[in-house]
Amino acid sequence: MLTTLALLLAAASPSSPPCSPATAFTGTICAPQTPGKHAAIILLGGSEGGNSMAPVAAKFAQYGYVAVSVAYFNAPGLPKTLEDIPVETIGKAIDAIAKRDDVDADRIAVMGASKGGELALLVASTYPQIHAVVADVPSPFAWQGIAQGPGPDSSSWTVDGKPVPYVHYSSTMGAQFGAAFTTHAPLDLRKGYDAAMQQNKAEIPGAMFHLEDIHGPVLMLAGTDDQIWNSVAQCQTAMTYLHAHHHPYADACLQYAGAGHMFLFATPQHPLTQAAMGPFALLLGGTPQANLDAAKQAWPKVSAFLRVALQAGTNKPSK
Repeated sequence: MLTTLALLLAAASPSSPPCSPATAFTGTICAPQTPGKHAAIILLGGSEGGNSMAPVAAKFAQYGYVAVSVAYFNAPGLPKTLEDIPVETIGKAIDAIAKRDDVDADRIAVMGASKGGELALLVASTYPQIHAVVADVPSPFAWQGIAQGPGPDSSSWTVDGKPVPYVHYSSTMGAQFGAAFTTHAPLDLRKGYDAAMQQNKAEIPGAMFHLEDIHGPVLMLAGTDDQIWNSVAQCQTAMTYLHAHHHPYADACLQYAGAGHMFLFATPQHPLTQAAMGPFALLLGGTPQANLDAAKQAWPKVSAFLRVALQAGTNKPSK
């Protein structure tokens, strides 16, 4: 779903910091050129896979972060599909980044979008080294993995080699693909996810990540016209869980009226109301103006959140 991200963010300014391929994991590391120890941020793309957040890493490094795009599938040496992805793939990246001389190991954040937002919440729930989370249009529970073709159902993620409990899709999901294929209409995944959340809602409590174990604040972003899945409802579910489990940090969910699934990365040239996905046109939601307005509002909020959450010596419980 982030296949256009490189087009949106790849243009580097003359002062762009150096980036290089990672060696301990698959991805890209971009570091500021100023001396000293810096806060770091791990960046996770969505269901497109590969190293899609590398352009975003370059942008974050311009603002003083050691920024790291981590690929977790659909890249050499990694699984081909988003099924049974080991959370330890990200754990290796966290360990490698924490050991860098230019990183303050007490100031590491993770940010992910869509399925990457889902993974970011799982990663932060698993690794206490993470002290801030930005989850863009995420899910706070595991969904069924995304297969390519028929086969047995599986989780999106594993921990210690064991599948993370997940919410299954319903028959409506397959019907949406069939309808798009036969009618050539845009693929509407929202109907499939909505049906699964309704029909399999009893699976959600068991599939929830242990968000109470996150050692820092969580910022979630959602669009009210998200046409992939109900990011508003999923963020509200996360906030309810965090409050019920007395998570002692200043967590927040920001909702953007009329915005779609990819609003955070919208530009005038690419407002991201739809995207290509194989033979399909994929509905993302929002209008061009709503997505642009939401992005303009959201990025300063993300920046301020990270600045406060990762200030040296301040990543302690606030409530």
